[in-house]
Amino acid sequence: MSFKEELKKEKTDLLKNKRPYETAAFIIFAVLFLQQISILLYRIFDFIKDAADPAISTPWFSTGNITTPGFFARIVTIDSSKAIFLILAFLALILWYGLIYLLVFRYCQKHGYAKWTWTTLVVFGPTIFLIPPYIFFIVFVFRPYFFRFIKRVVSEYKKYDESVPFQEEEENS
Repeated sequence: MSFKEELKKEKTDLLKNKRPYETAAFIIFAVLFLQQISILLYRIFDFIKDAADPAISTPWFSTGNITTPGFFARIVTIDSSKAIFLILAFLALILWYGLIYLLVFRYCQKHGYAKWTWTTLVVFGPTIFLIPPYIFFIVFVFRPYFFRFIKRVVSEYKKYDESVPFQEEEENS
């Protein structure tokens, strides 16, 4: 299947509206991804402009206020005036998105999970919720157990009746 056919299939899946949260997750992912790319492109052009300007002795790539993973900023800040570290950081970012595609998006697609929701949470969840990235990946990996636990908590809460004491409360009385 070609890329164009795959894109049309994805569009029809999102427009079916069986899972409206998937459409919302796709929109959130698209907006955040386009924001990330536009800021990075702006910073690259600014870096190139500064490198070409003879009045500026050392060009500098700013990593502040970007929604890239932490490793991107760590690679760039090894020496933010050298283009080689910028290239390495972008190669690492491309590898990151490739791995996200393989390990999250494709996996969810093959198993019928909410692929856009999980991809958005794993990629941009740390930025949106200010939580370390590994938490989202752990929740993704252990989601069957995590949601089974949540389901059990909800069902026990629904069964809870204040007039019926817990077994532990009876033993302590």
